[in-house]
Parts: sequence; structure tokens; C-alpha cells
Amino acid sequence: MNVNSALTAINSTDGLKQAVGIQMLKKTSDTQTDLTTTLIQDFANNQAQVTAPAAPHLGANLDIRV
Repeated sequence: MNVNSALTAINSTDGLKQAVGIQMLKKTSDTQTDLTTTLIQDFANNQAQVTAPAAPHLGANLDIRV
């Protein structure tokens, strides 16, 4: 979304433009928050599915060559 038009309206001397600009900025912020929340939830869900179980013998033997 274009935030510049909302910021320009907020800085305007016209009260109606200011009110509309503030509402547009609030809606933009709410939309970004919702999208970010969805993105983080989707990422967390995918991480839970991708995680592989640990190998049963991991760390049990140590191979050293000299």
C-alpha cells in the first residue's frame, strides 16, 4: 500500500483530509500487522513439519584418525 498519500493527507490543513489520511494509515498498519502475523504463523507451522527426527546413534560413536 502507498503510505505517502496518507502521510501527505495527515500533514494537510484540511480537517477532512487529515481524518481520512489517519484512517488510511491505521488501515495500512493493521493490514501489515495481519500479514506479518500470518507470515510468522505459516513459517512456524512449516518449521514444525520440516524438523527431522534426531538420528538414533547421533553422538554415540566418535571416529578419530591420527
